[in-house]
Order: sequence, then structure tokens, then C-alpha cells
Amino acid sequence: MRVISHPSPATSVSTPQKRRLRGIFRARQGSAIVEMAFGLPILFLILTGIFAFSIALYQKLQLAEAISVGGRYLAVDRGDTDPCASAASKVYAAAPGMTKSSLTLNFTINGVPTGPSCPGSAGSANPNMVSGANAQISASYPCTLKFYGDSASAVCSVKAAVVEVIQ
Repeated sequence: MRVISHPSPATSVSTPQKRRLRGIFRARQGSAIVEMAFGLPILFLILTGIFAFSIALYQKLQLAEAISVGGRYLAVDRGDTDPCASAASKVYAAAPGMTKSSLTLNFTINGVPTGPSCPGSAGSANPNMVSGANAQISASYPCTLKFYGDSASAVCSVKAAVVEVIQ
């Protein structure tokens, strides 16, 4: 009867095979750099998009908070000769990161659109500022989503509106 012996795992690989495996492992050492060279630009593109959209989202939240402050002020400012101008100054003060000239405000008091201002006649209070009526402020602000300089940018507009009951 013939006995077949199997070589042990340590002696199963011959010397030429070891040399060939070492060459394969050396070739794989640079593959991480190549994979990183392909992966990093894609990762940076995604991160840049996230950062650009976060700036626009920050502007939207800042505008919404400023409009809310202006709406609360407008709702309790019945005796003022131009309550819309006073509310607009509150909005501008609550949004210091926004350019005042780029911010577009529109007021609607008791269902009557007044535009950016709502003075009363001959220095008196606005007749539409009636207790229990609605006062609405709507605003828009232009934003630009820049990805890589001016070559890849998109123009957008953030908008916010609030309706308060006049006290």
C-alpha cells in the first residue's frame, strides 16, 4: 500500500512562488494611492455641494427669524404713523448677515397690500391697523450657490412670510 503524504502548509509554497507573491503584494501597495486619487475629487465635490446648500439654508433660517421678529413688532405697533417702516427696521436689525438693499419686503395689512411702506394719511396711524385683523410680511432674498468659483454657480432666492394678528 502506498502512503501519500501531504506537505505541511509552511513548506507548500516553493521559492519561485514566494517571489511571485511578493511581486503581487508590492504591486498592491500603490493601489491605495490610486483609489484615493479617484475617490477624493468625488468626496470634495459632494462636500462642496453640502457647504453651498448649507449657506443657502442658513440664509433661509436667518430670513425666517427676521421676518418673525418684524411680524411680532408689526402686530403690536398700531399707533405708529408708519408701522411698516418700523417693522422693516426690526427685520433689518434681526438679519445682520443680509444686505439691506437686496432684501425685498412686502406688507399686507387687513387684506390690503401696501408694498414696502404703509404710512397713515397726514401723519396719523394707518387706518388698516385694526385690532383683530391680520398683518402679513413677506420677504425674498437672492442667494448664489457657488461650487467652484463663478464658473459653476446657480442663482436662487430664499423666501419667507409670516401672518400675525394685530393686537
